[in-house]
Amino acid sequence: MLRILVVEDDEAIRSQLCFALERKYEVSEASNAPDAIAATSGKTFDAAVVDLGMPPSEQSPVEGLKVIDHLLATSQCKIIVLTGQGTQETAMKALERGVFDFLLKPVKMEQLLFSIERAELFITTERELQKQGVERIELQVKIGDGLQKLRESAEKNIILKVLNETGFNVYQSAKILGVKRESLYYFIKKFNLVRKTDA
Repeated sequence: MLRILVVEDDEAIRSQLCFALERKYEVSEASNAPDAIAATSGKTFDAAVVDLGMPPSEQSPVEGLKVIDHLLATSQCKIIVLTGQGTQETAMKALERGVFDFLLKPVKMEQLLFSIERAELFITTERELQKQGVERIELQVKIGDGLQKLRESAEKNIILKVLNETGFNVYQSAKILGVKRESLYYFIKKFNLVRKTDA
């Protein structure tokens, strides 16, 4: 079960997020940067949902970025930024630090859950690959290319790594990735994936 930290100063939104996630995950919550950082003392989180604008600087991403910097410096936590600050500059500040996803408020719970499920796929697969001595997956895309390309590059990267490790054994790869074989065939076709020796 994934451990998820929800960092949001709005109590109503925080409660809504926690309620949606607690059905499947172990959830901790914090309403500000100091509490979020304190929550990581002696406890490791697999993923975090972090609001950027929090007291005492609600109109600035400073507090949220403090939390992001701390999490990235102390763990391999997948961070999903959830904020009403929709400027490109704000998004870039978060993305440049290596956050996993960026969702704008108001966000539907389905969107958040989908993002968490994607993070879970990455976490599970990275752990499986690390057991096999494979290096951590890296996103090879420029920040300026945008979120959609960032997501697609990451998905292509992780799927191709697993396929190469299994010698393009679709059944075994699908099992490791936790997806149906039909879905894996779709991604192979979508990304035009081929064996290294065939490229």
